[in-house]
Amino acid sequence: MKAVIVGAGIGGLTCALALRQRGHDVTVLEQAPQLGEIGAGITITPNADRVFADLGLSDRMVAQSVIPERQLTQHWQSGDIIRDVERGAATAQHYGAGYYHIHRADLHSILVDALSAAAPDSLKLATPVQDARPDGTVLTEAGTAVKADIVIGADGVKSQVRSRLFATEEPKFTGQVAWRGLVPRCSVETDMQPHFPGVHIGPKKLFMRYPVRAETLVNYAAFVELYGWQEESWTIPSSRAELLEHFAVWAPEVTALIHATPDDQLFKWALFVRAPLDTWINGRVTLLGDAAHAMLPFMGQGAATAIEDAMVLARALDAYPLDEALERYDTARRPRTSAIQENARLLGLQFQGEDPNAFNSGGIKNEEQLGLFDYDAVHVDI
Repeated sequence: MKAVIVGAGIGGLTCALALRQRGHDVTVLEQAPQLGEIGAGITITPNADRVFADLGLSDRMVAQSVIPERQLTQHWQSGDIIRDVERGAATAQHYGAGYYHIHRADLHSILVDALSAAAPDSLKLATPVQDARPDGTVLTEAGTAVKADIVIGADGVKSQVRSRLFATEEPKFTGQVAWRGLVPRCSVETDMQPHFPGVHIGPKKLFMRYPVRAETLVNYAAFVELYGWQEESWTIPSSRAELLEHFAVWAPEVTALIHATPDDQLFKWALFVRAPLDTWINGRVTLLGDAAHAMLPFMGQGAATAIEDAMVLARALDAYPLDEALERYDTARRPRTSAIQENARLLGLQFQGEDPNAFNSGGIKNEEQLGLFDYDAVHVDI
């Protein structure tokens, strides 16, 4: 089978590898001229790690990752621990798969290297897509028509494939703005360096952080209820002063990270919520990852569900005729991702409740309580 994947993000590259593993011909079209440092950290949870293990990539990923021993939820001002979860060996033993943090660029490099080894020249950079058609034709902006048995739209939250072929409601602003920063750990005063990953929670705000690259860098994301600015992009520069306006009286370990953020490593974006699609199928075209089910980041499952999509889709295409494979993929994946979209939204609200000490009694289930880590895309029935 000849597959064209639009988008060389984590989901698209994982899908390309899973399809190549099963002997299919894959071409990945990516609009960016190079894959660089855009983004910062990413959490790989057990449900995603099972896929990478099946692809033979876990060892390489763990070698470039940080495996946390614990994960904390703390009071926004006092820093008092509200929730303490064991990670590391305890998580690996319980789920039979890993939980770790990795720099997004390092993950990209591992996936690109693996794809280059499996299918040289299959990744086409600087190739933006203008249109996709139900008959399996992709038209690039350069005017080239590429014909495939299946087209997979893995081109992110602002998917060109989705906008061309799928009825989609307009995204709705959540009333929240997010910041992300990447800080050299050595630039933070020793007694203010975070010893464990976690999140400080407070009224209408939260601040999460975790280490990457052998704990030499700390990746953080801050969320604030804020109206009046609604631009959705990961690459809009911000300033420490702007972010400190919202976190000036928070715990000193929070403000220390903000103060230590390099000028070129702080960005902001507005958070939008998207309604689940009624279908991910249009002829020979389907979607995966953010293109299919963009979700708020409060469960850390955006990348994980894209990775799950990739494996389930590859398995379906390998086991069934095309039309049946797409129907089985859609049936297997849409209910799960739609539920995660909604639960991530609710958990974000609970994180930012008026009384942080009531967090554990908030009634909203987190990713483990929902059983999300138990999912096995490599073996689940499809």
